[in-house]
Amino acid sequence: MQTRSKNVIVIVDGWSSGRYLAPAFIGHGYECIHISSTEKTSRFGYKPVDYIANFHFESTGMSGILENLRGYSVKAIMPGSESGVVLADLLADNFAVPRNDARTTQARRNKFHMIEALKKAGISSMRQFASRSLCELLAWYSESELDTVILKPTMGAKSDGVALCSNAKDIEAAFVTTHGKPNVTGVINTEFVIQERLQGQELMVNSVSCEGHHFVTDMWIGVGGLVDTISTDEYAQLVMRRTEIFERVEKYVLETLDALGIRNGAAHSEVMLTVNGPRLIECGARLTGAQLFAAVEEAQGYSQLSVMVETVLNSGQFQRRVNALRGSRQKGLRFVYMCSNREGYVVNNPDLIRFGELATLDRMIVFPKIGDYLTKTHGSRGRPGYAFLLSSDNQTLDMDYVRFRELEAKMFQHVLEA
Repeated sequence: MQTRSKNVIVIVDGWSSGRYLAPAFIGHGYECIHISSTEKTSRFGYKPVDYIANFHFESTGMSGILENLRGYSVKAIMPGSESGVVLADLLADNFAVPRNDARTTQARRNKFHMIEALKKAGISSMRQFASRSLCELLAWYSESELDTVILKPTMGAKSDGVALCSNAKDIEAAFVTTHGKPNVTGVINTEFVIQERLQGQELMVNSVSCEGHHFVTDMWIGVGGLVDTISTDEYAQLVMRRTEIFERVEKYVLETLDALGIRNGAAHSEVMLTVNGPRLIECGARLTGAQLFAAVEEAQGYSQLSVMVETVLNSGQFQRRVNALRGSRQKGLRFVYMCSNREGYVVNNPDLIRFGELATLDRMIVFPKIGDYLTKTHGSRGRPGYAFLLSSDNQTLDMDYVRFRELEAKMFQHVLEA
């Protein structure tokens, strides 16, 4: 059977959490076209069958992509993951669709330029410096009088290539290890940004924007006791609306979205609430990664994904819709980052049966399977799985969380035992 749609949704790099976009639009009766910006990155979750056409930028080029798309009536163009942000902006600039200004794309993709955009707008931000030269990075560090800093590729993503540095030797080692190598988005690391290490409470803020109006769909606060790592969180707790911390961080994030030129689409902001107020760590102009949106729907009746899809399909109802959502009831939701303190080849598939005894367990996903190499967890990139614990009773959440960690340790021991 062949079909032809009047309006199609174009998704650039529809992997990672972007894999949920096409099925969501298909569920509303729309068809989707996929564009790959690069062949050099992981395509986790990508399913070609979800799309009526698939185009490859590296082989087709911009002119070829545009020629193909002009054969359709394009309703929306959006990135599915971090690697697709730049190309999605460039493509959208050629169509009469809701979009963000392609002239300011670097402020939404480059980790240095996004903080500079905040400074230009008069928004509180961290100290930083960027360069392709190790000597210049070391010179700035020496003059900064900072003790601990963060070094990361300006065009990276997740915690890939991000290093916590306490001295010049740490900076040099991190630079040498990562420079010239491709990161998780497929970009070769050539430029690095060195930033002060922010201290405080880390929050993750997900939002959807429509023609310059913003709505924070969900906010999470990181909780953990790990030290001297990039990602110290053991889990993230859903922050309730109408609390002081939610409203304070929300106000700051809405200002940063304006400063970064995010007028339309999804965004995922990471913020540190310091003693001097909120400070942006970084922001991605796309859906949040590594989240099971169904669990968030169970907790509050909507998610960043559902609001994003509804906004694309009916932008005129955005303000009325979000005003109604602000009054929705929320349950307690804990996003647990799985952690392995063991490593080795997996010889047994994970046994999840015992986890069924946890009354609060709503969703769980474990990545390692037989034949995979399980590494010790360090930072967000190496997490071997996720789980969501859902309950209106915080005491029950606490009890089940402790039991979850006990079962998790036994599970990872079992998968490595011959």
